[in-house]
Amino acid sequence: MARLPIALLAATAGAIGYGLWQRQRRHLETRKMNEARERTLEFQAEVGKLIAQVEASHRDSLTGLLTRDRWGAEAAVRLATGEPQAMLLIDLDRFKDVNSTFGHLAGNAVLAEIGKRLRTRDDGSLAGRFGGDEFVVLLPYEPAAADLEQFSGQLCKPMMITTPLDPTPKTVIPTASIGVAVWSSAARPGLPLLLDLADRAMREAKKSGGCVTMTHDA
Repeated sequence: MARLPIALLAATAGAIGYGLWQRQRRHLETRKMNEARERTLEFQAEVGKLIAQVEASHRDSLTGLLTRDRWGAEAAVRLATGEPQAMLLIDLDRFKDVNSTFGHLAGNAVLAEIGKRLRTRDDGSLAGRFGGDEFVVLLPYEPAAADLEQFSGQLCKPMMITTPLDPTPKTVIPTASIGVAVWSSAARPGLPLLLDLADRAMREAKKSGGCVTMTHDA
């Protein structure tokens, strides 16, 4: 009769021990899952940082537009599909006057605002900074004269600029000479030819006094 309590105690102890083991096992599994989740989140964060760094390297730091090389790569892809139908090469008129009158920081503010205006268009265009005060835009449609007038008007609206040393807002009214190369969807001309045509049209606009849009057909 004395053996029965001992057997019960042994069974009880075994059950308690098994329960503790199960609890510890679940705790270890939960900890491993949490650690794995944390490692996954850290990995995703690192990948996100790398993607952001790559994306930033493709953007002009002042205007936020695509760099010249990146724009060229993406433009070539779009041209291969036959979708775009116009290329615009934009050169700001008398931009040196802004720098000499208000200072280079004011000039940077003007370039940044122009970049924002090109970057936030909702017509499916592809915009990039070509260099200095030159910009390039690929349009997915053939613009009519009214479209080009509207484009120029939106781009050259008056802007208020300030600088750290002179916070008093100043009004700058930019103007631009715009060269346009247009072609039919069946033509699919190469990127170098289109850039040359747009550049030629832009230089003709400059020679005529600026604030003008000239067009060449491919």
